[in-house]
Amino acid sequence: MTSSLSSSAKKIVSLLEKYPADKVKHYASFKFSQIERFCNIGSLPIPKKVLEEQAIEQKKQQKMVKIDVKKLKRMIFAQEDATPDFKKELFDTDILTQQFKSLKSIADNKWADVYKVDKKLLEPKGNPNYYSRLMKDINNGGQKRESIFEAFRTVITGKY
Repeated sequence: MTSSLSSSAKKIVSLLEKYPADKVKHYASFKFSQIERFCNIGSLPIPKKVLEEQAIEQKKQQKMVKIDVKKLKRMIFAQEDATPDFKKELFDTDILTQQFKSLKSIADNKWADVYKVDKKLLEPKGNPNYYSRLMKDINNGGQKRESIFEAFRTVITGKY
């Protein structure tokens, strides 16, 4: 039972390693938090490559926001390296197989092919540049900001 659980968790972790990093930086990354979760469930060590990538992302985040995550964890948790306790007894091979199928469909972008978005929705008549502008900001990672004059022009004219 534990070996099949471990192998299922290992498949999920290897799939999650292929996921790209989040474009918009948050306090917690989906990719890293899920890898940590499934490594804990399968009693696997977190891959070295993932730890290095996570350290690089945390350094970038510390430059953006002046919050020391490790210091914050020490303030919240009693132990210095307190890892989250995932209830392993809630997971079995069937549940992990379902998790793998879901993550695989996300990785393959299956639902974007099934439910295609119409051009009318992407370019509404009232504000045709809204989604293209939004996606440009997301692809920039939310790092590049408008100048005060561009923002003022947007507010006054309502045009992007």
